[in-house]
Order: sequence, then structure tokens, then C-alpha cells
Amino acid sequence: MSGTLDGALNNALQSMTPLQIASLTASNQAAVGDNAQNGFASAFDTSFQNTVQAGQNWNLLTNYAVQTQNLNKVVNDLEGQTQGNIYTAGSNLNTASRTREIQEWYYNNKVDTLFLFQVIFIGVCLVAVIATASKMGYIGSGVVGMLMGLVLVIVILIVINRAGYTDIQRDKRYWSKRIMATNGSLPGGLGAKCAT
Repeated sequence: MSGTLDGALNNALQSMTPLQIASLTASNQAAVGDNAQNGFASAFDTSFQNTVQAGQNWNLLTNYAVQTQNLNKVVNDLEGQTQGNIYTAGSNLNTASRTREIQEWYYNNKVDTLFLFQVIFIGVCLVAVIATASKMGYIGSGVVGMLMGLVLVIVILIVINRAGYTDIQRDKRYWSKRIMATNGSLPGGLGAKCAT
């Protein structure tokens, strides 16, 4: 079929005058030039729009990257502050716990001291009663010496017991705990300590 078209085109060109052929060629050249120019302009416009869109996309991606970095920095700063707050809270908790232990030890030590003073006061009162009874003649002098000696021995034993327990056997951190000795060691002394 292309041969038929070529033959028809050749026949048409042979029947035309050179002026008509020049006019046809000029009009075809103008049409081809216009089509080429329009196609180039359209392709350039499309390419330019694509380039502008790509630039906008690049700006958006760059802004997203910068914002992500800023957000990561803020999150890292917050994480650091949170870790600092957790450490501070733990330190405060440890301080408060130790303060409570010290206050408990101090309070109970004062109560124990008050107990010893009461024992001494009761011992002195008993000695005074015994001395008064002896002065009035109700008790003989031999019994008075034994009773006073007994009261004095009891008071001294109580004071030594409480002081020794606090100094040797009582846990220095927890008032209500006692230091237990392991096999082969002395309580509160040279051996390993185990609070119970």
C-alpha cells in the first residue's frame, strides 16, 4: 500500500509546476517548523513544570529532614531530662529512706535512754525507801545492806545489758535489727555480719 501512495505522490508532483512545488514545500516547512516549535515549547514547559515540582519536593524533603533532626534533638533532650529527674527522684527517695532510718534510730535510742534513767530513778527511790525504813527501825541494818546491794546490782546489770546490747549486738543502721554472728565469729565483732 505504501508503494501505491508513493506512486500517487510522484504522479501528483509531476503534474505540478515548479512554483506550486515551491509553495507546497514552503507551506510544509512552515507547518513542520511550527509543529517542531510547538512540540519543543510543550516539552520544555512540561520539563520546566516537572523541575519546579521536583524543586518543591526537594524543599519539602529538606524541611522534613531538618524538622526530624530538630524533633530528635528535642526528644533526646527530654530523655536526658527524664533520666536526670529519675536519678534525682531515686536520690531523694534514698535520702528520705535513710533520714527515716536515722530518725527511727535516734528516737528509739532516746526512748531506751529514758528507760535507763527511769530504772536508775526507781533504784534511787527504792534505796531511799529502804533507808527511810531502816531509820524508822522497821528493817535491820544487815537486811538494809542486802536490799540496797540487790537494788544496786539489778540497776547496774540492767544498764550494762542495755548498753552492751546497743553497742555490740544492735544493728547500727536499723534499730529493730540485731547483728547475728556466723559460725566461729563473735556478735558485733570480727566475724561477718548478717542482719536479721
